[in-house]
Amino acid sequence: MTSSVPITAGRPLPMTPWRRVALVIGTPLALLAIGYTALTAVAWAGLGSYRVNLAVPVHGRITAIGVDSGDVRISPGPGHLIRVRGTVRYSIVRPHLNWQRSRSGIAFRSTCELPTGECSFNYAITVPPSNRSEITDGSGDVTATGLAGTTVLNDASGNITATRLSGSTTISDNSGDIVVTSPAGGRVLIMNDSGDITGTGVSSQVLTAQDQSGDISVVFTKIPQRVQVSDSSGDITLVLPPGPTTYLVTASTSSGSTSINVPRSPTSPHVISATDQSGNITITQ
Repeated sequence: MTSSVPITAGRPLPMTPWRRVALVIGTPLALLAIGYTALTAVAWAGLGSYRVNLAVPVHGRITAIGVDSGDVRISPGPGHLIRVRGTVRYSIVRPHLNWQRSRSGIAFRSTCELPTGECSFNYAITVPPSNRSEITDGSGDVTATGLAGTTVLNDASGNITATRLSGSTTISDNSGDIVVTSPAGGRVLIMNDSGDITGTGVSSQVLTAQDQSGDISVVFTKIPQRVQVSDSSGDITLVLPPGPTTYLVTASTSSGSTSINVPRSPTSPHVISATDQSGNITITQ
């Protein structure tokens, strides 16, 4: 029995132009992948950490906290001091952490030395409770609890959680969810570029919420005076307290449905405005 298939075992494949290109590009990529995998394994095997403990006096009525990268928890503390307790976790090489003090606050700058492995910064910070608190985070989650003065929270990338803030509140986030629980200040302003906005137990008289991409859901425990909500892409849900109180409601959506189930009056001092480009609007009790 004979075969017409040529025998090529043991013969090298001809070096075509495409095979040369594959070797030139593929070999360095393969070596890079092997090296990165090995570095990752070593990095996770060589974990370390150290503590941060600072006390910074505050002069004046404004407290400013700036963090370029890391999770931040803010709560009120005694006296006119900023107290910082934190943990830095890393792999193999200790990262650089620098801070700069000013009359009103403190700013942190951090640098991770390895492109892989663990490198994280976590801060628990207490501030004078009645001061105006301005917290800015470049990358990481922000949690603020129990602040009584005016509060400003800014995050470039990460979730923001605000609980029991009794002063006027401004919250802005570029990428991440915003959750507000039991705000009691006279005014609340929430702005988000990408992520959901959720408010529960809201007793503030004036609330403004703006979102570019994400759902907005707010549940009120007290009758608000003015509510203005706008969204580019996502559903809007407003739940108002039960009772006979009437509202002056305007609601419009370019793509979606509108459902309004609250007492309405064109002369009511309680004004509700909801606009959406793409999403459903629901206003109910």
